[in-house]
Amino acid sequence: MSYYWLSEPFLYLAYAILAGITVLSLVPKAYKPDISVPAWLGPAAGGAIILFGFVPLLQIIMFFKDDIGFWQSFNSIMFKFSEGERYAWILVLSILLAVLTLIVRRKPGSALRWLMPAALLGIAVAMSSFNHAASLFDGVGQLAFFGHFTAMAIWTGTLLLAGWFSTEQDRWSAFLRWFHPAAIACVIIVIGSGLFLMTAVTPEPVNSWTLSYGQALLVKHILILPLLAFAFVNGYLVKRKLRRDSSYRPAAWARSEGILIWLIYIVTGYMNQQPAPHEVVDTLASYGPAATFVWFHPGFTIGELAFTWSWIGILCLCLGLGLLWNVVNVFRRNRAAAVGLLSGLGAVVLIYCGLMFSVNAV
Repeated sequence: MSYYWLSEPFLYLAYAILAGITVLSLVPKAYKPDISVPAWLGPAAGGAIILFGFVPLLQIIMFFKDDIGFWQSFNSIMFKFSEGERYAWILVLSILLAVLTLIVRRKPGSALRWLMPAALLGIAVAMSSFNHAASLFDGVGQLAFFGHFTAMAIWTGTLLLAGWFSTEQDRWSAFLRWFHPAAIACVIIVIGSGLFLMTAVTPEPVNSWTLSYGQALLVKHILILPLLAFAFVNGYLVKRKLRRDSSYRPAAWARSEGILIWLIYIVTGYMNQQPAPHEVVDTLASYGPAATFVWFHPGFTIGELAFTWSWIGILCLCLGLGLLWNVVNVFRRNRAAAVGLLSGLGAVVLIYCGLMFSVNAV
């Protein structure tokens, strides 16, 4: 089993952190809570992008090393292939952005902060070539990934920094006045570009559940449900609560949403390193079914899937939807955010099981 995928969640997290630092550096102090981001975090995130952004190239280098040797493979990929040229841009722009985070931290009003969005978007452009859709649809696929990647990073990175590093939360209402609509816009872009990427890479989404890629895609989509529930709480409901009680401290709910974001990063990283199911039958024949699918359907080897509703599947789905609604209910009852998070994770498990119990090979 390849473990290259372990680098991708950290790559996404590092880019989201830099996106959050960039966004918050451009927002006036009056419109955000006091956020004390450690000085080392920006350079560390830049270094993580340099390190983990090299992993896709390392995979190519290791693929060719047995034929032409490691150093010749390294030299060819880094200096003669377009992948090496794009990584050079990632390297330079990541260093630039890491340095800018230090400068802007010392001089928050510096005009140099306006260079940060250009460097951030430049990194995303360079990264957009390392994905399944780009290999299938060239420019259109790269553009879809660019929109998906940057919108997700801007939304989640800003939320992560506000949730985990805010010290005083007196201006949280002012923060939500601009962040809530910005987050909605990002969610719309993420969903729209995500649907395009899914239909491009996975034309048979239900049949793909038999494969590792499809299993990861399904779990990712289910994880988005409690994430949206938390987004509803942290946006709309928190804003309403702060109007009634300006002393309320919502950071714990933002942190819980951050944990869901991290889980989505992990699942996405794993998914992106699995064989893309352009033709499910052919991929099944080459790689076999996913172990998690075989747990629910022992003896499965090949075939198409059809929904065959069962009482246990319907029960799991109903309980899962109930736990999903409970996320909102927990907030309204003023219970701990951790209870809402556990409810959301329970919903993910039950909805996943419900869907697995509701399909059979035909």
